[in-house]
Amino acid sequence: MSRARSAVVVALLITTALAPLASGTTRRVAAQPALPEQVYLALGDSIAAGLVTTLPRLRGYPWLVRDLMEKQFGGEGAPAVTLINRAVPGETTESFLTGDQLRLARADIEAAHARGAQIRAVTLTLGGNDILRLAGSDDAARQAGLERFRTTFPAALAAIREALGETAADIAVTTYYDLSEGDPAEQGSDAWWVAQFNEVIRQSAAAEGARVADVEPVFRGHIREWTWYPTDVHANNAGHAEIARLVWQALGYDQEAPTVTIERPATGPLGRRTPTVRVRADDAVGVTRVELLVDGEYVQDLHYVPSQSAYLGVWDARDWTGASATLTVRATDLAGNQASADVEVALPGS
Repeated sequence: MSRARSAVVVALLITTALAPLASGTTRRVAAQPALPEQVYLALGDSIAAGLVTTLPRLRGYPWLVRDLMEKQFGGEGAPAVTLINRAVPGETTESFLTGDQLRLARADIEAAHARGAQIRAVTLTLGGNDILRLAGSDDAARQAGLERFRTTFPAALAAIREALGETAADIAVTTYYDLSEGDPAEQGSDAWWVAQFNEVIRQSAAAEGARVADVEPVFRGHIREWTWYPTDVHANNAGHAEIARLVWQALGYDQEAPTVTIERPATGPLGRRTPTVRVRADDAVGVTRVELLVDGEYVQDLHYVPSQSAYLGVWDARDWTGASATLTVRATDLAGNQASADVEVALPGS
């Protein structure tokens, strides 16, 4: 993908190493029945190639997704997940259909079938260069480019589905973020044009039974935090981590909620009005957030302390009225699954 020429778009699909993705504790996955080799095929442009991350083969989103798949499907005797990344920087939908990437992907699928491997997932991050090459063009040129995209993107997705044949592989596509962070409802604005291309991606995915990792609305308001803009249009390590999270959620492999245990305070009278809250929260893939609520009202996030193997915080209840309160701790994992635990406490001096 080329360097920033306009605050128009891009980037997407689906970080930093996996720790920022899933900070905190993870629980060991029980041994699972023997599985064939699992293959994850990543296709697309420079975003999928991990370009401009500090270490693409560790922090590009496809590598992060592969690591998550290994956590999910791994276990005693299970094979590692094989990532085949055919993404080509600068690829457009038109060059994808006529170039080497699609040809190589077809060969990869045939080879996997021949050796008895299972194509578990395919991700496609494609279209950013179609948008970017129209930066600064007039509306007529942009409309013509959009009409081409209405043909070429569905054709690219259909070609992947055809290559997979009867394989029950999951396909996830990503939308593109808007660097301008403008109003997508303002017709003719950069944000509006990005929204038109993203809608083609969503509609094409629906037609082919693919899943959508919808990057654009999540990145809105975080462009300078998750991309190199204005120096460069690509996602940075944190942006790739966020894309990986969205892809992981879209694939829907992790359906198991975390486990949550409140170790302190215990049910009953509090010794003081500023008690320490200590929580164990575990998940097979990774816990991303642990929140404290009191009587249903959000109070704070609890922070993981590795030396304690627990999430800790201090609840200041000095201004809390009433003789008792319900403390709720809610844990969220990388796939968005949630679980909670409660304790009823009596406040001193009430």
